[in-house]
Amino acid sequence: MFALVAAVHAAPAFDAVAELEAAKIEIAKLREEALSFKAVASEREALFSSSPIPEPLVTPSFKSVQPGVFDISGMAYLGGIAGGDGKFLAVHDAKPKEDSDLSSGDPFTRVSMFMLPKKEEKDATDGLEGGLMHLEFTDLAFPDPPGIITGHRSTDLESVARIPGTNLVLLCESGNSADDACNATRPDPKHGLPDPTWRYDATASKTDPAFCETPPPRIYVSEVTAGAKPTVTIKQEIYWTEFYPGWVNSNGSPANKTSSGVPMNVEATAVGKWPAPAPGAPDLYVFLWAERESTTIHYTDLVLDANNTVSIGRPGGFDSKSFALPPPMNQTLNRPIVSLDVDDSGGIYAAAAYDTDVGDFGPYNSAVYKIGELTFHPEFWGFPMVEIYPEPTMFAEVNGFKVEAVARADKVPVNMYYNGEASAVSGPMTFLGTDDENYGGTLRPINLTLADLEHDEL
Repeated sequence: MFALVAAVHAAPAFDAVAELEAAKIEIAKLREEALSFKAVASEREALFSSSPIPEPLVTPSFKSVQPGVFDISGMAYLGGIAGGDGKFLAVHDAKPKEDSDLSSGDPFTRVSMFMLPKKEEKDATDGLEGGLMHLEFTDLAFPDPPGIITGHRSTDLESVARIPGTNLVLLCESGNSADDACNATRPDPKHGLPDPTWRYDATASKTDPAFCETPPPRIYVSEVTAGAKPTVTIKQEIYWTEFYPGWVNSNGSPANKTSSGVPMNVEATAVGKWPAPAPGAPDLYVFLWAERESTTIHYTDLVLDANNTVSIGRPGGFDSKSFALPPPMNQTLNRPIVSLDVDDSGGIYAAAAYDTDVGDFGPYNSAVYKIGELTFHPEFWGFPMVEIYPEPTMFAEVNGFKVEAVARADKVPVNMYYNGEASAVSGPMTFLGTDDENYGGTLRPINLTLADLEHDEL
């Protein structure tokens, strides 16, 4: 409007009246159009333009996630790792075929670290009052499957499971987006897969029967540091088919992804720890997983050797237990298990969600439960057993959000989110991560109670 008025004053004298009348007509049209819309973004911009907010103080490595945040598909609490208190490692469910849609040419971020807000003190350098912080690991190097051109990235990371007491995490692909075309005809005994003849070539024709965009799903064993310069380094890869058969048939031909036992869409994973049953014996770990829209929890052994090499599985494969949502949630939540976690005492936590599956605009609904616990019975072959409660305990119903990550933190200072000072009183807290699609995502704490504190060692 100001540019238009300026143009009127600059016009020759004999055109001044005509130009002014034309300007009035144009302004009236624009005003009429503007009044016919209720643009929330414009109203917010107008509101804050009159009261500018000073630039927030941030650290050299972290930046504020607001006004937007990545969708969180899975996350693990990093407490106990040096510098890890108040920080989480999160994964995002990007796929290679989505990377090519970005005009920038840069791939989507797969892994990031979140830091909870703390009140800024005079001598503090790692906190921000009222701001959730995040750090993207854009240069994370994923191992290339055999036959795939260098530069392959993960496909549909839906969960992350920390190995308790270590700085190792499992970044887990779901298997939902893997291609049958990625299978060849000759068995590969090492991985339970066909001999790979995969091709990952953006210039190849996708109608070519040999074309493969994504290989069968993998689990990336990664080492995490959470200090002043956080890092994530992939140390090892494990194919789901090494312990969860069914991706291919016995003759090496592609299996039907909807058949029983196929890792069609693993949305939830967790690792639980059981103390060594005898002096000098190693700690015992159990790996749990569940698929989307399933009420079955699978579990098997996880072994961590002296070199921090991970193996999953045991003779006899894996065991399974059923989980049932209580009414009325069994009628309103169509994804019974979208996330799992196991706390230090062996308690098993799960999140359930409702997703319309029609577009990415909601509405969403979620709930978080304690569904069972790990127990140890020496007579049962000497490894932890998974006990599922007949009726789970609901922690929270989260209306309007699609929870896809639950993380249980056993030692959280009670007031670290109030004044930034270390507290002598600490207790367990449950954290949620959401994947609200077009609405973005967020991370929030729930369920810190006096009852929790009574069981904590002060």
